[in-house]
Amino acid sequence: MNTYSDYVDHYFQMPQFIIFLVLAMVLMGIVFFVFYLYAKKTNKTEEKLEHEFYYLSERFYELIFSGGSIIGFMAAYYLINRFVTTGSFKVFWDDYKDYLLLLFMVISILVNSFLDHFVIRIKHLDDEAMASIRLTGMLYMIIIFCYIKFIYEDNNYDMFIAYFLTLMIGRFVYFDASFIDFLKCIKRAAANIPMMIMALAYLGIMCLYGYSNDYLLKHNGVITNIFFTHLFMIVAMFVTHFIAYGIVKKAAGSKSKKAVAGEVSRQKSRLTREERRERREQRTREAEYYEELQMPENIKVRTSRNPRRTRPERVSSTIDMRVKATEEVDISIQDLTDL
Repeated sequence: MNTYSDYVDHYFQMPQFIIFLVLAMVLMGIVFFVFYLYAKKTNKTEEKLEHEFYYLSERFYELIFSGGSIIGFMAAYYLINRFVTTGSFKVFWDDYKDYLLLLFMVISILVNSFLDHFVIRIKHLDDEAMASIRLTGMLYMIIIFCYIKFIYEDNNYDMFIAYFLTLMIGRFVYFDASFIDFLKCIKRAAANIPMMIMALAYLGIMCLYGYSNDYLLKHNGVITNIFFTHLFMIVAMFVTHFIAYGIVKKAAGSKSKKAVAGEVSRQKSRLTREERRERREQRTREAEYYEELQMPENIKVRTSRNPRRTRPERVSSTIDMRVKATEEVDISIQDLTDL
């Protein structure tokens, strides 16, 4: 591949392009499934489950965005060194490429911000979580460079490794840092290690498939291959996150509806039981009332075995009615006697 167009066109050949993209989407679906299982296991309510799933997913996005943006400017640095061999720009590049590397890093930060604000909007991570996951992204890149140097046996990226080690040390140790701040920084970054392992496994499976099928060519440069693999991963995240979020939201909503329906059913059954009990009590009170109306003397008030059935205000009104009825009977008897 002598020209840049031939170099890039290889990555868009069909059907390898589609197969590689489908593989990235399938692996991303597996990542979402793992996040869902973890969120379901650690959170009992549907609202917390949904929030935890979004939180885990966005941490993974930010890690891939951070690693992809960093490796993107390194791939650009590598491609310029490879294809710009003559001309005035070559002279300018040879004189100022170290400073341009710093400029590329600033551009990578802007690209990272663009990805997490416009491609997939990050909504559930605070500033500390963002900072810790980006720090983990630097460690993610150093592990990739160590793989290139010691496993792939390529010494062309030693400068990048030293560069990122210096950046990480500067991130941990700065002028006004205290030991407590250092420990907090380490603790926040260590919490992202499982996420980083998942991202490395995702990248490793993609690269293994690409190299085994000659879709990723070794002579194209391993850094460029890893950059294009990250592009596939980002596209897969963008496509599948709509589906995953819809499924999780629907699952959480259906569970919530079932819980509400169950609560309504329990309330209805409880009301039904209370109504039946009230009816039994009403029938008992009516029976007692009619029995005691037949007793002209020695009016007695029966007390129910169930203390809930005895209501003072109803008993007193019943007594008044019975006394009045008895008085009316006595007056009628007295009238007959007078006649």
